[in-house]
Amino acid sequence: MFKKIIKNTSILSLGTLISRVLGLVRLVLISNFFGTGAILEAFIVAFRLPNLFRSVFGEGFGDAVAVPVLSEYQDDKEELFKIGNHLISLFTVVLLITSLLGMIFGKYLVSLIAPGFIADGEKFALAVSFTRITFFYLFFIGLAVNFTSILYSLKKFFIPAINPVFLNISFIIGIIFFADSLRKYILVICVLVGGILQIVFPFVALRRSGFIFKFRIKECFKDKVILRMVKLFLPRVWSSVIYHLSVIVDTVFSSLSVIVGVGALAAITYANVLIQLPLALIVLPLTRVAIVDLSLYHKQSKMDDFKKLFVFSFQNIVFFVVPITFVFLFLSEGIIDVLFKRGEFDAHSLAITSSVFFFYSFGLFFFCMTKLFVSAFYALKNTAIPAKLAALSLVVNVILSAALMFHLRIGGVALASSLAAVFNCFLLYKCLLKQIGAIDWQNTPAQFVKVVVISLMIGFFSKMLWGILPWNKYINMSAIFIIDVCLFFSSGMIFGLGQADYLKKWLLRACNCEAKT
Repeated sequence: MFKKIIKNTSILSLGTLISRVLGLVRLVLISNFFGTGAILEAFIVAFRLPNLFRSVFGEGFGDAVAVPVLSEYQDDKEELFKIGNHLISLFTVVLLITSLLGMIFGKYLVSLIAPGFIADGEKFALAVSFTRITFFYLFFIGLAVNFTSILYSLKKFFIPAINPVFLNISFIIGIIFFADSLRKYILVICVLVGGILQIVFPFVALRRSGFIFKFRIKECFKDKVILRMVKLFLPRVWSSVIYHLSVIVDTVFSSLSVIVGVGALAAITYANVLIQLPLALIVLPLTRVAIVDLSLYHKQSKMDDFKKLFVFSFQNIVFFVVPITFVFLFLSEGIIDVLFKRGEFDAHSLAITSSVFFFYSFGLFFFCMTKLFVSAFYALKNTAIPAKLAALSLVVNVILSAALMFHLRIGGVALASSLAAVFNCFLLYKCLLKQIGAIDWQNTPAQFVKVVVISLMIGFFSKMLWGILPWNKYINMSAIFIIDVCLFFSSGMIFGLGQADYLKKWLLRACNCEAKT
């Protein structure tokens, strides 16, 4: 069971790694050309709005409802494709209406989520213009996510994994060649091109699997499976909206530049992309693969297997995410310096982005664990509990942001998000135990302590090296990264961590295969 999970997770992780590396290249180019200036902040607000609806109608629906339900029909391709046709037909209409409404009411939406922009007429006008354009992206990416949900249910993971690559490629090519001539609108143009590319490749992959799309809107409302999805989706709508409201809370507070500082919204965005890396590379691939089998175990009433897979996923997140968290905490300024400090990204940009990154890092482990707990609830077909707890966490986030931003400026907004994630994570855990009963954690507590001890040691060591290595910042950070990886895995072997031993065996097998060829 676990070998299959590891294999499929590796496929997703590889595709995600490619996408995230290109995403970092994209971010480096954006920081060089736009720094933390008005054009970038206007684009961030404009892109935030369709992303909210994309999460509701796209990934949110896909992860929470479509994949778990469609996975039940993975052995009946004809039925799966029939349901898939109805699903895509329904969302074609819903996404088209939502996109048009977003374009019409763009001005009011910007006023709502970025009230600090109203005082700056030029920035506000840019944000409104960008918003109306980026809502086209919602239509394309929303359909693309429905295509990838069907591919996940067929256990075809590669195309969904690499699909975000095309958005990054669009940005990289667009900024390199057209940033000077189309400076104001190049970012939104890149979004539209990327959205079109992201719908093409999943559609082609589905066609090769035998899927033929037929627009059947009338039949959607007679399909019991679609109606079941809609019923499950209603609580998930609230949960997804709550999650993005927490992002919008950060946007609202960071737009108040008089309190939190100029460029705070851009700083939040840069830091958040880095914080999302471990989530995207490790946790999302793991949970998206695991949820297919978790859903099946729940349907077959194999709760012992359900719990074993949950514990296995938990242990892997601990092993990979905890050391990354400590490195982020100890090297927050150095990482931002190496990645972004050039061109328009000046000393002020470095200071505010480093502060945000540091305080976000406190919540990294809990952001990741929350995703695992929520996926377990979705596999249980329970979308209501995560939605209710997310609402409570949002309230905590708002209160803490309002309290902390006066003392820590934009760093206080980031810290509030981290503390709210801790709150949400522990509540989800307590509720999950009530749903599935006691969990046999095996050697997880001992593993957790070992990983924390090793990670703390690596964090201190990294900070010391950053201060004494004699080369330029790029060579110094590369050396620290290599030393940290070697130190962590060697320490893991000494402390008897199972994941380290598995990686050692995998490397030996890979080397043997290479030697034979």
